[in-house]
Amino acid sequence: MASKECSSSKDPMTGKKVKLLDLENEQVAEGIVTSMDPAKIVMGRPIGTVYCEVSIHYANKPDALFFVKDDHRFRIKDAIGSHILWFRDYVLVDEAKRTLFSG
Repeated sequence: MASKECSSSKDPMTGKKVKLLDLENEQVAEGIVTSMDPAKIVMGRPIGTVYCEVSIHYANKPDALFFVKDDHRFRIKDAIGSHILWFRDYVLVDEAKRTLFSG
């Protein structure tokens, strides 16, 4: 199924390297924001205004639990290489990596 361009692709967070935090504000993973389109369905739910879609590239805490689980993924280690929903309030732009790779 082909994906279509959405207006949120212009969102300043889309494409940014980010750190995912848990409820204690500890880093559990690193990834890239792939969408903030409120209408897009990810993990069987719309992104809405609370979540963003993140592609997980690295797990700092592989056994950390997801905020939003599905039938196949319950922990961060289950999501490496895939796209998940994560609460926007717990997504931070990774300034150090952006600086490291910006030159």
